[in-house]
Amino acid sequence: MASIVTKMLSSIVGLLVNKARDSAADKLKDGDVTDAKIREFVVRELNDVKKKLDGLSRAPLLSSLGFLKQGINLLKVSLINKSMDEQKDVDKPTNEQATSTMSSSVQSEILNEALPLSQAMEKLNIVSQGHFECAKERFKDARTRAFDAFFNQALSIEDRLMAAKLHIVATVLECLESPEHAITSCLSFLEELHGLEAIAEIFSMYLNRGFMSRLNKAQRVECVKSVMLVNYTLFQFVFKFSSKYTSTSAWPTIELAERSFNPILHWQEVSTRKSMGDELTQLPNKSILDEDIIPRYSAVNSHGDVVVGKHPDTIKIIPKTGESKVVKLPEPSEGEVIRQHIVALAVDKNNNVYVVRRLETSAKYFNVKSFVLDVLDENYHVNQDSRTLEYLDATKYFYSAVQIAINKNNNIVVMRYDDPQVYICDNTGKLKHKFEQGVRYPHRLGICGQDEIMIATDNYQAVEIYSEEGNPKSTIKSPEGHAVRGLAFHYVICKIIVLTYVEKKDSYFLLCYTEAGELETTTFFSERIDIKDWPRIKSHPSGPVAIVRQKSITFI
Repeated sequence: MASIVTKMLSSIVGLLVNKARDSAADKLKDGDVTDAKIREFVVRELNDVKKKLDGLSRAPLLSSLGFLKQGINLLKVSLINKSMDEQKDVDKPTNEQATSTMSSSVQSEILNEALPLSQAMEKLNIVSQGHFECAKERFKDARTRAFDAFFNQALSIEDRLMAAKLHIVATVLECLESPEHAITSCLSFLEELHGLEAIAEIFSMYLNRGFMSRLNKAQRVECVKSVMLVNYTLFQFVFKFSSKYTSTSAWPTIELAERSFNPILHWQEVSTRKSMGDELTQLPNKSILDEDIIPRYSAVNSHGDVVVGKHPDTIKIIPKTGESKVVKLPEPSEGEVIRQHIVALAVDKNNNVYVVRRLETSAKYFNVKSFVLDVLDENYHVNQDSRTLEYLDATKYFYSAVQIAINKNNNIVVMRYDDPQVYICDNTGKLKHKFEQGVRYPHRLGICGQDEIMIATDNYQAVEIYSEEGNPKSTIKSPEGHAVRGLAFHYVICKIIVLTYVEKKDSYFLLCYTEAGELETTTFFSERIDIKDWPRIKSHPSGPVAIVRQKSITFI
């Protein structure tokens, strides 16, 4: 753990330096306020008058940097690992390693290096409370001065971006013991950053690629990259440390004249540009998996953990942070199992996990085929004995597709392939009633915010909505060329999200509808990876929404 602190403290000052936007730009030393050579780059196009004005108005920016450095030094004194003496030969970084750290991924690591320290706090001893309190005061001073510099309209946009990064770093360090407070402050400040007129103009010109975009291109690219990476690391911070999940769709946007640009949701509009290089290739809200999973048998819980079915009798919990775990389902109480297969999985508002298996067991003179429901509690312990779902015909196909969804009343909605009936059951799987609808081959099933049932039509061109009693309510039609591949309700923004596939573009899109069925936005999600790439979209009433693929999970 000492290595995390040492790495962060030895590199964060160097990471505050922007990359050179122009090889001929003037360099101005900051008065040697640090042992490392911290330099600030001044754009050469500034005239002499503006340079003098910058020199006067930069005082808060430079003092913020000085206070930050003082706070880091005090923090180094106040925080010592219990076992540091035992680990000093193992964890101590070399000068070469420290230098390498300071020079890599300058824009993104400015915040990333602060995050492990928050995680390390619980494992560190504060041996000098006085130094620690003084460090927090210095971070507060750094935050205040950076705040003043950010709102100084006499500064260039590059300097104001530096002030924004100083403010965010100081806020994170000041609130090491309470990341939730840092998150609230940082997200509020991010709205201020996005609200700058200069930022809106830069992004509008960069995204629209007009003739004027050729002017000052290098400077604009660096500004766009800087803003995107601040968003990246803040989203990572929120995702790891917030007890309340923050939706990508509700992330602070940049308001352009023609649209709203969401730096996280619309990440690929920027990351795919050659001008961005390799730094923005990974989506901030995406996790790459080290093994294949089956998206069809997946669900998301209130913590943002994804639960997936593993063949033939286990489930796997993939947390948003930490190690995965595997849980074995209970053994059937009657007969010897010949074959079994998970066919459906869902999670309710209380994080109980519902798993449907198709079993083939041996009886005295013949084999028995049945669908069985198992319910696990939020800790993945058996919540009730297995129940056979007698109303589902299990004799036709071994891999019969079953869809289940849980509404707010914890009633289970069940549908089976080649069966027009919709079965409404209590949370034990006991049938309450059923109704018939027009979809013969249901592949997509979901629940609306009003507990209404959403079912994709056979031709994938629309979504039919029914009440729990079976009354048709409305129909949502997808745009021409869009085939419905998934549907979910986003409880944070109270919208219906439909995942579609467009064959002509060989790509997936996210369509956002109001509860009344009006299409609001169409957002590119990704290209199809291969012919076996059939993602599913899953949501939970507490907020998390995830798109699950064979090798990745993306939160929206």
